[in-house]
Amino acid sequence: MTDATPARQAPSRGLLARLPALPVSLVIGVLLLAPLAVAAVAGSWLAPYPYDEMNIMSRLQPPGADFWFGTDEFGRDVFSRTLVGTGSSLVMGVAATALSLLAGVPLGLVAGYKGGRAGEAIMRAMDVLMSFPPILLGILVLAVTPPAQWKAIVAIGIVYVPQVVRLTRAITLELMQEEFITAARLRGESAAYILFHEILPNIWPPLAVEASLRVVFAILLGASLSFIGMGAQPPSSDWGLMISEARPFVEQAPWIALCPGFALATAVIGINLLGDGLRSLLDPRNTGAH
Repeated sequence: MTDATPARQAPSRGLLARLPALPVSLVIGVLLLAPLAVAAVAGSWLAPYPYDEMNIMSRLQPPGADFWFGTDEFGRDVFSRTLVGTGSSLVMGVAATALSLLAGVPLGLVAGYKGGRAGEAIMRAMDVLMSFPPILLGILVLAVTPPAQWKAIVAIGIVYVPQVVRLTRAITLELMQEEFITAARLRGESAAYILFHEILPNIWPPLAVEASLRVVFAILLGASLSFIGMGAQPPSSDWGLMISEARPFVEQAPWIALCPGFALATAVIGINLLGDGLRSLLDPRNTGAH
């Protein structure tokens, strides 16, 4: 007698069946960012040399078997410094973006839901902040106290709050026209309930895409601030600081700037591709398009 019980599909096969639906940009972005994520977490253990170890006898050595990315003007291993600097640069971008979201999302929700004078005051304040170029606003925030990396994170977070507020407000105004918001109001739900139980769960997909873009801009702005001496300070191995320190030796030892520059470019391209993939994956209008 044959067994009529249908064979159960292996969970792994079900997962593999869904993989082709993932956007190509998302997959490439993850592949580019995976090594950087490992370096950010374990860079100090993976580095073949201490990132701040100086050896004048080995200064300005070209890439080779002993020093894969060569050495800088102090004989420090560029590969080790680039590896350790991954954590510093990525943490600056992610932490600054998290700060801008923590400040911007509540302000955007209030501006979109309440409107009136409160919403107008919030948006005019954001317009004032947006009137300054990001690099100039970051310098203004940092100029009042001695530069430090955590201060650069706070400055960058403040710089990108207006963009988060504007996006959150726009989505909130759009959702306010939906029937489920009208139904919640008719049930007598409080404003806090509507904001955090009805609106907030529906705005996180575009916010996730926005966050990925903000991380890119935050990393670039953080590198720019470090490049001009307003961010990470020596002997830190921040990518922007490494590129700045390599300026006098670009012709003699171009690898000092090329290696952190390549790492920075890889991070920016990977996060951009990840953001594009998230947009395709989370936007219901793109369902079936990938």
